[in-house]
Order: sequence, then C-alpha cells, then structure tokens
Amino acid sequence: MKAVGVLGSPRKRGNTALLLERTLEVLGRDMETELIPLADYNIKPCTSCLACVETAECIIKDDMTEIYQKLMEATAIVLASPSYFGSVTAQMKTFMDRTWPLRNGKLKNKVGGSIVVGRRYVENTLVTLNTFLLRHGVILGHRGVLGYAFEKGEITNDREAFETAHGLGERIQELAYFVNRSDEQRKERITH
Repeated sequence: MKAVGVLGSPRKRGNTALLLERTLEVLGRDMETELIPLADYNIKPCTSCLACVETAECIIKDDMTEIYQKLMEATAIVLASPSYFGSVTAQMKTFMDRTWPLRNGKLKNKVGGSIVVGRRYVENTLVTLNTFLLRHGVILGHRGVLGYAFEKGEITNDREAFETAHGLGERIQELAYFVNRSDEQRKERITH
C-alpha cells in the first residue's frame, strides 16, 4: 500500500508541510509514503479544451503527467493546503483542476483526508479539499485537520492540530487496510 501527500503550499518547510509530514509519518508505519510538493512541479492551468472528455487524457504535457501516475498508484491520498483568502492556494487549485482526466472513478475507493492551516476562517478551505476528494469517489477517513498559524513554524504551538494530524494518519491506515482486503477478510474482521 502507498500513501501520497499532496502539499499545496509554496513553502516546503512551512506550517502546512509540518502537519502533512506528521500524517505521513503515521502512515509510513504500514505504507510506503511520498510527499508531492506542488511548488516543485511545473503544472500549467487547465485550458478547458475538453480534450480529456473524449480521450480521458490531458493534452497538456507537463509535470502533472507524473502526478497522475502517482495518484493512480496510491492507496491513500492526503491533500494539504494553507488557506489563502478562505480557499486553497493557486498551486493546489491548479492541481485540482488538472485532475479532470481522472474523473469517472479513476480514484474511486482510495482513502483520503485533508489538512488546512491558516490564521482563522479556514473551514471553507477544508470543505473545498474534502469536496474535491468526494467528487473523485475517494473515501474520506476523517473530517480533516484544521491548524491555526500564520508565521512560519507557529503551527508547533497548535498541539491539537498535531494530534488531529496523527489521528488522520491512523484512521486512513485503518480504512485503507479494510478497503484493500478481500471480501472474506473484511467479513472476518467485522465478525470478530
């Protein structure tokens, strides 16, 4: 099993990255993990050409091609974004828009969760990430993680956010185990 963490922050070692790393650390106990820092990738915005509607592939050839493969191979997907003006970052929004070729069930039954960090009023950002995952048929393992911070490193003062990020990792692990077992193994676990 493999978990990917998609980091929408332009800061590689910022507050959002710290919470995502906490979740990936927990997931790393039983899964291979990979951090995808979107700021390191050249991803062009969707042009709404609709070619993917016909071909199920994006005609834009950039680093998103590599990310498509990582998402398809993953058992679990964790999205993490700072809240900018009550929504996701430009990096995260561009990534989200470019997943249109993966619609129609290509991410169905993967297990996922979301992490958001901001000063306040960040709930809408969490709803945006969770809605995106649900639209792709991803099973949400948790309501999500809300961290409150602004200055770099300030998130270390939000103990609850780190505990919740830990809990997100544990819940995703549990669900991924359950979803990826045979019907017989699931029945056995339920009856015991």
